[in-house]
Amino acid sequence: MVSIIHSPPQEIVVTGLTSFTSQQNLASMIAFVMNVSGQPMALYWAEGVVFLADFVEPEALPDEYVKGKIYASNVSHAPMAKYNNMIRVGNMEVPVIDVSSNIALRDLARWIRENHQASPDKS
Repeated sequence: MVSIIHSPPQEIVVTGLTSFTSQQNLASMIAFVMNVSGQPMALYWAEGVVFLADFVEPEALPDEYVKGKIYASNVSHAPMAKYNNMIRVGNMEVPVIDVSSNIALRDLARWIRENHQASPDKS
């Protein structure tokens, strides 16, 4: 019989953090990138936060990955109190995926919400 071990990361290192005051502002940036690149993209949602995390591939830092440490070179985020599966920007729809069941992403969203939400007077 095969032994299965679930081993979520023990640590996420965020090296860049970009706060948006609204989900619409964040989605506008994503829609622009989608339009220019032609590549589909989606935002993540958990814990009242909508976000996009650019994770460094495990192959780039294999020793850190084996130790349970992953790196996010940038995390862009905005408040989103209730989950919605998309954000409309003009004639585009930016998909939003509920990642609440993913322990690491849920904890990242909680950390953002508790420590790094943009103030309404900031852009």
